[in-house]
Amino acid sequence: MICEQMTEQLGLYLDGELPSAAQDDVEAHLLTCSSCQADLEALRDLAAELTTPSNVPVPETLWTAIEQRLDAELQTGASRDAQVARIPAQAEASGSRKSAVRLLLFRRAPLGLAAAIVLAIGLSVFSPDWTDSTAQASSVDFSVLLNALPIDAQKAFRKFLAFYDAKEGTSLEAKRYAPDLNFELPETLPGGFHLEAVYLLRFGHLPGVAASYERDGEFLGVVFHRPVHKENLGPHKDYPCMVGQHEGHKVSVGEWKLVHLMDPTTCHCVLSRLDEQTELVGVMAAITPDLSTGHSQHNH
Repeated sequence: MICEQMTEQLGLYLDGELPSAAQDDVEAHLLTCSSCQADLEALRDLAAELTTPSNVPVPETLWTAIEQRLDAELQTGASRDAQVARIPAQAEASGSRKSAVRLLLFRRAPLGLAAAIVLAIGLSVFSPDWTDSTAQASSVDFSVLLNALPIDAQKAFRKFLAFYDAKEGTSLEAKRYAPDLNFELPETLPGGFHLEAVYLLRFGHLPGVAASYERDGEFLGVVFHRPVHKENLGPHKDYPCMVGQHEGHKVSVGEWKLVHLMDPTTCHCVLSRLDEQTELVGVMAAITPDLSTGHSQHNH
């Protein structure tokens, strides 16, 4: 079984929906393919995250806002006027007008429609709250990249980009797409690396930028994102390091290193095989504006 076929089977395998013969084929392939093992682990992590319940506080003004919105909608036509006329009787019977609104939503409308009404009204009333810091990405999952590194670094980088739904763009588009990030994407990096492609991606509600470079067949990848609460590294360990005179951190997988330097607005990440005391110093300086000021440091 080749990896392309495996990709189509992993979801069914994880859900236990494959016939026994197909399940045996998948398990046999997983024993020898670390790349597909990493894909399966990523699916497991995603499934666990989606099934983990989260406590979302309901604003005290929610029902009041829903009532006001319903009043405005119900008063636009004669049939809706009749519904409004019935609300006071329902409210009197239940003891409050708030109960009447609940009755209108959940007794008269089918359950799916009632849920849609609440969701639509709630989002439209409170939509500004979804753009604040509480709704922003609190972590970046680098395990998707790191788990596949020993097999093929470029393939691992593409998996990370696909995981965050990256779209190809240009350096100019990247600047416009993420104006709050502090980064540069020169056509040529110190040491002779040439820019191959630029990508626009999102970490939660926050924009991010990535790019791939090449030097005589040698790959180098960069990622820029806002400082986050946590970086998910899977089983890999994070160690402090120095890039020239600047404090950073790195994760080593074989001969590959994911090195990070951070300033107040941006985490600058480089995936390469370069030594952090020699060639990587110039590369980091080229993609990290004001690196010479000494502001960049590890602060995750």
